Amino acid sequence: MIDFSSRRVLLLLFCLYFIVVRRRSLLQLLSQDLVPSFDSRILVVGAYEAGKTTLVSNLIGKAIPRERQSTDGIDVYFGKLLFDLKKQKLLKKTKGVHSFPKAIYQKILAYRNSVKNEDAIPGKTQPDVPNDDVLQELSVKIQEYEYAESTELNVDQEVIPIPVLDFAGQIVYHATHQTFITAHGIYIITFNGSKELDAPLSDREDERKTTILENIRQWVSSILLYSHPDNKDYPRLIFVATHKDLVCQQDVSNKRAQLLNTLSACFTDENIQSHIMLQHLFFVNALNENDPEMEELRECISTTITENPQWGQKVPKQFLILEMMFAALVEEGKKIITLEDAEKINTTTGVKPLSTAELGLFLGVQNICGKMTYIDYPQLRNYIVIDPTCLIDVLKSIVTSVPIIASLHQGRLTKSELTNIWSSEKFSHFLQHEEYFRQLLVHYDILSEVRRYDRESGKKISVDCYIVPCMITTQNTTTFVAKLLTSDKCVGFVFEFSATEVPDAIPCRLIASILSIWNVKNYENVDLLFSGFVAVVLDRKHDLVVKTERNTVAVYIVHKERKELIIRDLASCVRECLEQNLAKISEVYSLSFTSDNITKRYVPFDVKLKSGCLAPNCLLEAENVNSIGTSWVCVNHGYVTPKSELEIWYTDRVHFLKVCPSKAKIDRT
Repeated sequence: MIDFSSRRVLLLLFCLYFIVVRRRSLLQLLSQDLVPSFDSRILVVGAYEAGKTTLVSNLIGKAIPRERQSTDGIDVYFGKLLFDLKKQKLLKKTKGVHSFPKAIYQKILAYRNSVKNEDAIPGKTQPDVPNDDVLQELSVKIQEYEYAESTELNVDQEVIPIPVLDFAGQIVYHATHQTFITAHGIYIITFNGSKELDAPLSDREDERKTTILENIRQWVSSILLYSHPDNKDYPRLIFVATHKDLVCQQDVSNKRAQLLNTLSACFTDENIQSHIMLQHLFFVNALNENDPEMEELRECISTTITENPQWGQKVPKQFLILEMMFAALVEEGKKIITLEDAEKINTTTGVKPLSTAELGLFLGVQNICGKMTYIDYPQLRNYIVIDPTCLIDVLKSIVTSVPIIASLHQGRLTKSELTNIWSSEKFSHFLQHEEYFRQLLVHYDILSEVRRYDRESGKKISVDCYIVPCMITTQNTTTFVAKLLTSDKCVGFVFEFSATEVPDAIPCRLIASILSIWNVKNYENVDLLFSGFVAVVLDRKHDLVVKTERNTVAVYIVHKERKELIIRDLASCVRECLEQNLAKISEVYSLSFTSDNITKRYVPFDVKLKSGCLAPNCLLEAENVNSIGTSWVCVNHGYVTPKSELEIWYTDRVHFLKVCPSKAKIDRT
């Protein structure tokens, strides 16, 4: 008979054996040159009051809210939704703590469990494996997580956490969303299915009039523009209509068919159709945990996850080791580290360190997958935000300050006001790296520095103010457009995007760059800065107007007296300045986990010149100007535009630096 002390010894021996076996599995995993990478995420988007938060709660097994609460920016759930690699299906994880580090440990645990014991070669010398200290630290972290989660999960399960992001739908948040949209995700576009698609989103007089269908089109456009997919089928966009409980049961089938027909007719472009999933429109009552269509949605997502061409691709084992080590730092409370810190960690793992280029690729991959924030620009490249929720909080700190700071309603924020925002208990950790986070917000054009220059020396004059274009929601109700944006006083051109809608973030960021160069025009004691519209002063005789018109950003130069007096070099330099700025603004990054570099791409747009009639549809391709004779007659109105007026945008750039002194803004790299 075994006495109590003997039992304790046996239990201890068993635990030691268990740890050794688990450690050996991790060692076996990390002895390979390449390791698997299963990374995906689900992004739930749509208009406010569409039921996104309720849908997410149902999807991940969280208690479904019974009272509506507006999402504050972006809510992110790490480790609440798991993908079973063996069964190829999603699992809800209703218990336990979910966090970014826990999600990383769960992923590594799944990888480790996939290593078969018979594949291990005991005693074989591995010349390139983590040193004992690193291996022990990683083993302990995973062991602690495994023990804490053992009550709900089978320790041998191979389950991968799938992060879920719940996006706020209000227009003021749209400029922040472009920082999270990539090709590495599944997008669930949510809308209220109980309403007609041509119904307005809001009845408020001070907000832009947008219909449900227009909002859907904007999201489709934004996702496909910013993700700039290499693969013609990925990312995938799933449509989910909510509020089925508000439709009579016998009418659900007809309502679904009506919605599906409208959406199908809306998206006829083959390039768009390859990404959107309209074979079946999910029509759900997200308040009902047992709604059968919610289960169908989970099955659809499960299948779609594995269709990502980058699902299961192999990456250098150093990527996995660094992921775990950075996650451990986040668990200790670290949110940001220096690039020098990352380089030191890279050289102390015991394996062959990544080269400078490989480390840059690793950080780029992590940035695009939403796990870290690393921007390889001069004022930003020295820091890495290793906690992905930190960037969300930075953006939230601005947007949620509207009730407190009155000037934000006019899109203005002083540096001292920003310091006060970050002095609150919730955001105080930003103050340690205040200048970095300021520059990060400027990089994303959430904040626009007001830049002023001394006319004689050309030196920058310090101005204690930022413009926050995404916070400006008021519409232009002045008489400026009717009185001055006329055929006899101005000339114009447009940046036309290939997509049917311009994402809100693009005009916001272009307006931000314009405001960093020129002063806002005051007209009838009103600053001409509105949602999707700005007028600035070029000089005593010339004004510049930029406004959004459907899938174009229209640009006008207005002369105080008549358009024939517009200075040609001025017009040409303004066009070149804005075109280069827009190219940088529309820059996106594309890579696969196996590529050896990060490729810069651009959201495609063309320059088209406006007829003298200034009508939105009377446009001429810029490259076709040389083919016309002395004038161009628009077919819609018969307006005769002299060729000299069209050529005004493409003269020599004699005064470029004088007109656009912030060339540094263009050349951010």
